[in-house]
Amino acid sequence: MASARPTPFDACHAAVPATLLAGTALLSMLSVQPVYVALSLAGALTFSLVARGGRATLRGLRWQLPLLALVCLANPFFSASGSTLLLKVGPRSVYAESLAYGATMGALMVAVALWLEGAAAVLTQDRLLALSPRRARSLPLVASMASQLLPQMLSRARTMRATASACTAAGARLGLRDELVRTSTMLLAWSLEDSVERADSMRARGWESGRPRTCYRPERVRGRDAAALAGIVALLALCAWCAWETCSGWRFYPRMSDLGPWWRYLPWAVLAALPATLSLASSRDGGGGPRGRA
Repeated sequence: MASARPTPFDACHAAVPATLLAGTALLSMLSVQPVYVALSLAGALTFSLVARGGRATLRGLRWQLPLLALVCLANPFFSASGSTLLLKVGPRSVYAESLAYGATMGALMVAVALWLEGAAAVLTQDRLLALSPRRARSLPLVASMASQLLPQMLSRARTMRATASACTAAGARLGLRDELVRTSTMLLAWSLEDSVERADSMRARGWESGRPRTCYRPERVRGRDAAALAGIVALLALCAWCAWETCSGWRFYPRMSDLGPWWRYLPWAVLAALPATLSLASSRDGGGGPRGRA
């Protein structure tokens, strides 16, 4: 079954992008080294532009880049360590090593956020449900419902506050505490009312019937999917070994270590560029056509 709106990796099984993006994000979080973080950030930004589009990526960068700058500039004042003195701000000394560590951690946070946002655009809700085992359908359902209900509650809270602010017949505006109590009470009543309807709807669809739920498999693992998974796992293992060898000998303090041999960064560069490359290839193919079975 092809989706109405083709997405990257639509032509392959959901396990392929899930393994690739989960492994890349995990290695990005564990590889705290400037070159690895820079490559991860470049790959995540490119993948986000391809998978989500320029407008959505720029909208996310509006809060991610200030966060990067904040971590980069604040770290030298909380961790005044290093051997290369740049300047003095009052009693505090700003060292190049502390500045580099803050920039690395800020870029790492932005890179991981971009990887997760790109993964959310590729791994839609139905593909995540297809990945879960038959006996573990409740966990993805609860996670998907929570991801839907939280924005809904925030939107309702904004609507109620705007409505209360526009109503001038009720007298003077309440204080902050009273306004929070009123909003939370109304949200609770609204949510309880919706929960009854949602429970009836789920019960009508067979939940809590006492019988094992059957499921329709919209995707199947084909030979090329298995080959792609094997290649991705091998590349992840190679990247993990190279990152371990490089990061185990890297130090920010008191003086930054040597970067090490260049070839250790080559597998990571390939891995960071792989999601965007495969996304571009799948978009040129028009989504890849059907990937499931009737």
